[in-house]
Amino acid sequence: MPPEGDASVRLLRLFTVLSVLAVVAILVLAGGGIYRVYSIEMTKVAEETAIYVGNSIFEQERATLLRRDGQGVAVVVRPDDFAGLDERMKKFLRTFNMYKIKAFSADKTIVYSTDEKIIGKVEGSNSKLDGTLSAGTVVSQLENKDTVRDLKGEDRFHVDVVETYLPIRVDNVIVGAFEVYTDISSTRDRVLTAIAYTLAVLAVVLVVVFGLLYAPMHKGMVRLRKAEGRLREIASMDALTGIFNRRHVLDRLMEERERMRRVRVEEVLTCMSLLMVDIDHFKRVNDTHGHLVGDDVLQTVSSRLKSSLRAYDVIGRYGGEEFLVVLPATNLVEGMRVAERLRASVRDQPVRCGDLELQVSVSIGVAVTLDADEQIPQLLSRADQGLYKAKEGGRNRVCSVQPVAAAAG
Repeated sequence: MPPEGDASVRLLRLFTVLSVLAVVAILVLAGGGIYRVYSIEMTKVAEETAIYVGNSIFEQERATLLRRDGQGVAVVVRPDDFAGLDERMKKFLRTFNMYKIKAFSADKTIVYSTDEKIIGKVEGSNSKLDGTLSAGTVVSQLENKDTVRDLKGEDRFHVDVVETYLPIRVDNVIVGAFEVYTDISSTRDRVLTAIAYTLAVLAVVLVVVFGLLYAPMHKGMVRLRKAEGRLREIASMDALTGIFNRRHVLDRLMEERERMRRVRVEEVLTCMSLLMVDIDHFKRVNDTHGHLVGDDVLQTVSSRLKSSLRAYDVIGRYGGEEFLVVLPATNLVEGMRVAERLRASVRDQPVRCGDLELQVSVSIGVAVTLDADEQIPQLLSRADQGLYKAKEGGRNRVCSVQPVAAAAG
């Protein structure tokens, strides 16, 4: 698995999050937009129906609703005419799924209503009614009523209605107005069901579309992660020997020193050993047998050194025929033991290069530190001094150089 902070993983997760947010946003906006369009259309249809019903009622009940006197024409319902008018009104309204109608006089007095209790009342502040009476405009509005009384006198709850105001004209003079309530609850429910199915289909389409986009992107990201891993491996490996290169082994050395610092905070004693390994008389091998044989020797020696180390030890090619080995949590005694094992792994068997067999040995310098604050160059210098000491002592041996303070103690 790639690391948590891997850029390709973050990009893929970002795409997934944005895709989910995009699907949700599209569904919300589409649902809201579709419902808005349907609401406008339902209101228009209800308004057209209300206009037709209002005009039909007026033409049918003109004689009952109008009274002429010396002052002109007024909308009035006589008490004797109310019962017959009410029966005809309710019968007519049921046909068009309407449950309430009001008739206003020019002074906004309710002269007729399917709700008898409000007859005779004067409508208060009502901008929609005012606009209809003054300008003759038809005004419709979709509303949700918590409680309404239907034509049977029964209360209904949470009903969606279109409330329409339309003028009553006589000889182009506005003498009153109708207020018609059209029940569109059942229509609204069908619309919501249709929208739900539409959004469900849209959601499936969007998921498929984003899924089709996700599949090649995920495949590309997998390839990219593999390529990145390969690049990291190439960047950290020595091309000839297949072990870590100089930069990577030094990075691991610094990481181990930082670990020592963290452990020191926890008041736990820790240490680290560093081995500097050099192939003895390697220049002679190159000069005598050629660089191809020298390359074989480097590969064989690095392989033997690596196979002789512990799983958590780190080895890298430090330069030329030199190798650097980092031994975490290893004291001087253990470091010397590991170094002897490395020396023996090279010396005990000849190196075969085709038909040629070469006896190869290594010299090893050992440096141990208990101080997490010791500078890396100083630690490397002591390991190098140990290597020099081993070469001066005849090669094919292991020598160590302790810190000055430790040696004095």
